[in-house]
Amino acid sequence: MTLERQASELPTQSGVYLWKDAAGVVLYVGKAKSLRARVRQYLSGHDGRFMVRFLVAQATQIDCVLTTTEKEALLLENTLIKQHKPPYNVKLRDDKNFLHVRIDPRTAWPQFELVRKIKDDGSKTFGPYHSAQKARRTLEFLQRSFPLRTCSDSVLKSRKTPCLLHQMGRCVAPCVDGHTTPQAYDAIVQESILVLGGRSTEAIERIRTRMRKAAEELRFEEAARLRDLATEIEQTLQRQNVVDGKLGDRDVWGLFREGDRGVIAVLPMRAGMLMEPWFLDIRGEDGDLDELLSSWVNTAYSQGFIPPDILLPELPSAHEALEEVLTERRRGRVHIRVPQRGDKKRLLELADSNARDRFRRKTDESERRQRTLNELRDICGLTTPPYRIECVDNSNNQGTDPVASCVVFLDGKPGKKEYRHYKIKTVVGSDDYASMREVLIRRFRRAARDGVFPDLLVVDGGKGQLGVALAVLEELGFPDQPVIGLAKPRTEKRRGEFDAVDKIILPSQPDPVILPDNSGALNLLRFIRNESHRFAIQFHRRTRRKSAFRSALDSIPGVGGKRRKALLEHFGSLKKLQAASVEEIAACPGIGPKLAEEIVRLR
Repeated sequence: MTLERQASELPTQSGVYLWKDAAGVVLYVGKAKSLRARVRQYLSGHDGRFMVRFLVAQATQIDCVLTTTEKEALLLENTLIKQHKPPYNVKLRDDKNFLHVRIDPRTAWPQFELVRKIKDDGSKTFGPYHSAQKARRTLEFLQRSFPLRTCSDSVLKSRKTPCLLHQMGRCVAPCVDGHTTPQAYDAIVQESILVLGGRSTEAIERIRTRMRKAAEELRFEEAARLRDLATEIEQTLQRQNVVDGKLGDRDVWGLFREGDRGVIAVLPMRAGMLMEPWFLDIRGEDGDLDELLSSWVNTAYSQGFIPPDILLPELPSAHEALEEVLTERRRGRVHIRVPQRGDKKRLLELADSNARDRFRRKTDESERRQRTLNELRDICGLTTPPYRIECVDNSNNQGTDPVASCVVFLDGKPGKKEYRHYKIKTVVGSDDYASMREVLIRRFRRAARDGVFPDLLVVDGGKGQLGVALAVLEELGFPDQPVIGLAKPRTEKRRGEFDAVDKIILPSQPDPVILPDNSGALNLLRFIRNESHRFAIQFHRRTRRKSAFRSALDSIPGVGGKRRKALLEHFGSLKKLQAASVEEIAACPGIGPKLAEEIVRLR
């Protein structure tokens, strides 16, 4: 049945429609007040989005799910996008991938921790932090400023004397009786929660009240610590951009678009304080703004913190239904507004400016990467720019624990999810050629199975390494695979040519290609080679440490096969065992304090 026939048979009710290919894979999910009218817009050419022509060409069937209200359609659309991850839907970053700071005040001695998944278990969660570095800095600030415990529950129960952190004034030592009380500990917890929640002024007042009380009771060291804490929080507060204390909690959405591309900038306001913005990239969406905003807002607030006010440049379609959905998720009233004047309007303009600046900078960066890939295409004699570039490198220590790495760059940027480690299995000793041969055989046999080949393979080395790569590719039946070598100018520098640069070795040319030191293509190849080298060395060091630690365990009198197995089962991995304290190791069944001290000494 043709798509036109399928569209004519769709109902005129509200609901969600799904475009699918011949294999039944969902390509796109959308919502509509009238399913038949909306889908016909795709087929008649009235939907001018760039991606529609490709969607219609690829799709073979149209499915739908009816709903009774627009609100139900919004909820279902979000669920189906999460479930199917359709390639033609806008891809917003899900909050579940971001770090949050969590604390559960109901536990006996609460502590802060970083989590990625939010649980509805009564704990308090702050975030999301769209930068992992920012989240960890926040946790470090909390641990430095508020002397709450950082140890695990097992260490807390087993410890008999306060640790070094207590001596440094970084922990009130709830693990040992007599050092603090649940009431005093809870006061510190509440102050830290106030700071995290943006209510720093209230937290400072509480801290200074405790400071004055400590001074009156002649506990001058505690009073000085509280004075320094209040000062540190106050200085941090002064570094923030306070817009208006009456603005409360809200997110301000700014937008900049050119065609089907653009950037959304979201400025979070917490207690009237402007926090670090986060961004969403738009690609392949150039429909009506009200429809797009509805989808974007619905997806962005599917999890995590939802502010009571959301300021947008335009009211989204079915905004009343969207407000109801967000109100239910937040368990509190949510308002979607379009400010017309005053401070809120100026905030919206600020968000727009952030979006415009981010788009311009990202576009410039994208254009630079494209020029670099075009330059690399011309140098290597390729027909298209190398979108996927792979580089392999070996690492060993005088022939022991040989390993290798394969790093992948996608569109000129590291694709770290695609990186791979290899433990060399067939080579004894330090034989770089044989190790490279094994890695390339394993890599391209996998490529033959999954169909994923690099547009350009880079080997670290000169004609010898390149010859090995060409021989392996010929042997496996891939003689047309583009491959080059990147050699360091060791010979030239020995001759005194200290300004010599890396040489590109091409299979079809007897002489290497020498590029200027500031060449974009050469710098990209260096970056890829160095990243491969770093990744291989990092893995080799980890492998060597594990091997050395295993050998050290075997050499300890009294640690046989059973105790070694018990240790690994207790900690779950060698890495956790290596990081464990004497007390934690001693808590393992069959391991006493003396044996635990010996194990720690060998690390």
